[in-house]
Amino acid sequence: MRLNVISLPTRADRRSQFQTWNAREGLELQFVDAAIGAKLNPADLVRHGLLAEPYDKFSAGALGNALSHYTLWKAAAQRGEPLLVCEDDACLRGDFVPRAQAFLKSLGANWDIAFLGYNTNASIATTSPEGLKTVMLFDESVKRSANYFEGFARAQLPAPTPLACFQVWGTLCYALSPRGAERLLKACFPLNGAADIVMFGQNRSIKAYTLDGMINHALQREAVAAFCAFPPLALSSNDAAGSDVVRG
Repeated sequence: MRLNVISLPTRADRRSQFQTWNAREGLELQFVDAAIGAKLNPADLVRHGLLAEPYDKFSAGALGNALSHYTLWKAAAQRGEPLLVCEDDACLRGDFVPRAQAFLKSLGANWDIAFLGYNTNASIATTSPEGLKTVMLFDESVKRSANYFEGFARAQLPAPTPLACFQVWGTLCYALSPRGAERLLKACFPLNGAADIVMFGQNRSIKAYTLDGMINHALQREAVAAFCAFPPLALSSNDAAGSDVVRG
């Protein structure tokens, strides 16, 4: 199983931590140099149909993150091959390889994107086969326990349940089908800060100023078939202070 790991080439610390947690039999780690947001010219992105005006709400880090995923999506669509992607702050569960393989197989053919990991500092919204919708909130205080991630990286636990989802945050760890790559390229680009995302269960809307915002916009328009693993097979500390998307 090949895992494409998006990482800035300057963040040797994060690459080293990722390998410490996640190097294991059956998993080929392929580090992919992330686009450097500060070196991107927004006007060029507009000309190439990747960004809509006005674009002043998109941070350089958010643009770099979006373009990093875009490049992988384009390759998946062109090659007609499924794709497995992680960001470099992810910690994979110890049984990730067999559990992820079984999870994706259980989805059959009718899926576009499957979130194996996501931000647990935000709510996710799922729907049952008969149409019941629910919002899920997480208490992630356990992550602050000593050596929590080291233990998670060794954990062998029951198989996660696949849940159809229409709101999920983060691009921490996901699988993408070739059909999903084509649909997300069409649904998420050009990046459009005018797009509204309904925060299910919160009686409010926000604007899509990040790639995961655009993905959520697509999920709520039912432009893609999305599933998430519960409990997740990948976690992160959600450390904003160390985030290259927030800071970069």
